[in-house]
Amino acid sequence: MFNRRQFLRSALAASLATWALRPSAAEAMAADPAEVMLNRLTFGATPDSRAALAALGRAAWLDDQLARPAQDADLDARLADLRLRISYEAGDQGEDYRWSAMDEMRPLAALTADPATLLPLIDWERPMHYAERARPADEVIAAALVRAVHAPAQLREVMTQFWHDHFNVHAHKNEYVAISFPAYDAMLRDHALGNFRAMLGEVARAPAMLYYLNNDESRASPANENFARELLELHTLGAGHYLNDRYNRWSDVPGAAAGLAEGYIDEDVYEVARAFTGWSVGDGRWLAEGSEAPRTLRFHYVDGWHDPYQKRVLGREFSPNRAPLADGEEVLDLLATHPGTARFICTKIARRLLADDPDPALVDRLAEVFVAQATAPDQIAQVIRALVADPAFAAPPGKLRRPFEYLAALYRASGAKVVSPENSYHWQLSRAGWMQHTFPPPTGHADRSEDWQTSTVILRLVDLALSAHDDWFGATAVPIGSAVPAEVRRLGDLAGFWATRLQGAPGDRLQEMFATLDIPADQPLPTDAQGRHDYSTVAIAMAALSPQFLFR
Repeated sequence: MFNRRQFLRSALAASLATWALRPSAAEAMAADPAEVMLNRLTFGATPDSRAALAALGRAAWLDDQLARPAQDADLDARLADLRLRISYEAGDQGEDYRWSAMDEMRPLAALTADPATLLPLIDWERPMHYAERARPADEVIAAALVRAVHAPAQLREVMTQFWHDHFNVHAHKNEYVAISFPAYDAMLRDHALGNFRAMLGEVARAPAMLYYLNNDESRASPANENFARELLELHTLGAGHYLNDRYNRWSDVPGAAAGLAEGYIDEDVYEVARAFTGWSVGDGRWLAEGSEAPRTLRFHYVDGWHDPYQKRVLGREFSPNRAPLADGEEVLDLLATHPGTARFICTKIARRLLADDPDPALVDRLAEVFVAQATAPDQIAQVIRALVADPAFAAPPGKLRRPFEYLAALYRASGAKVVSPENSYHWQLSRAGWMQHTFPPPTGHADRSEDWQTSTVILRLVDLALSAHDDWFGATAVPIGSAVPAEVRRLGDLAGFWATRLQGAPGDRLQEMFATLDIPADQPLPTDAQGRHDYSTVAIAMAALSPQFLFR
């Protein structure tokens, strides 16, 4: 058998060559529309999903995906069977603050725990290693790849990842965010295909977001501006509607005099921050003499911290001394129904599911649906329906898979069982710039191909293609060689088998790839399990580094 190190170097050269070529128009237009649909609306096509789409038809398949709930009994059972290692050395910080060494495999108990039961993890009077305090976030990270690969509700999972980037929270910012992250993840999944205003309200109340952007401590004089600025810039109107470079006074902004400014300036940020004072967390914190917050690890409003005086947001006047939460709720109402928000959200959805630069006319059509369905419980699903039904959705593939999506697509195509016992593979993803649920800035991961089209990322994708199914990678349990039919006896046949699994068809580049790598296509396959595994790894890499798989 040829040397794997030699293949790595050759595969890298070949991948860079195909990268430079990119899919030609002819290749792209020849792509099966069903294959394109599966790769855009799921984490990757599989033999089963291809069969389901063929049996149901595109419309019924989409109906089925949009109707699937967040909970699935088989997926829940799979997650319940998972074990994630926790390991650390004994510690002694004096004054009886000691803990014993730990090395054990534990279930992902935090995923379904009542949030209040996790509060002891932020009690610094209790001696424990920090790994215990961060454990709830680690469990969500471990579950993420399992869900991406195995969840039947694939479109919901794709959109859950989308909203995680849109409403980004760094799960490892501190122990407070870490313990509240399982509930945040579950909330985004519940609302991923629902109503944007409802989800926006849950995000504003979510302890993970409140902790992450410091709004849990915001009170009058002065209010903390972190959440307010990101709410306007990242969550709703977008940076394109920040008009401070053009207008110095609120009354100068177009539309403000009529009560709906076209965009926002710094004055609006300050006023929005005041509207959300008192929005905090029930974590037992001291509030005032003789008063503590409840111990629920859920949203808690502190009326005494709220700035009750009059406010003005986007030209709309808020009267003073309103009912509890009224200021913040009206801000959310105003932003969720703003035409600028509709265009911003629809642009991002189209960018995620279709192309880096969606046609402005398409965005306009989607924004019309977004606005018209503002109160519908399935508002987001209706926007996706409109996108899929639009002629633009038939455009050729051209959206590059980001590293996490690439890894998930590999596993879905190969039929691997994700076990994720160590979370160690996330180090490999981080080398490619992907930090699942731990991306520090509130922007979330970049979503344009050009941001991932670097030699460093390509090299890491080669690593993933070659190593993702190996034992040391620590993510899967099913030997991929066992999936190969007995009648596949030569390397060329093996490459065709895996190309069909990954791409939907053998493709027309296999001979070119064999020639580039100087590998004889008629080389016999070994009969032992390890040999078939190693050869399958090579064949998968050949298919996974083709334009048909790199792009979706």
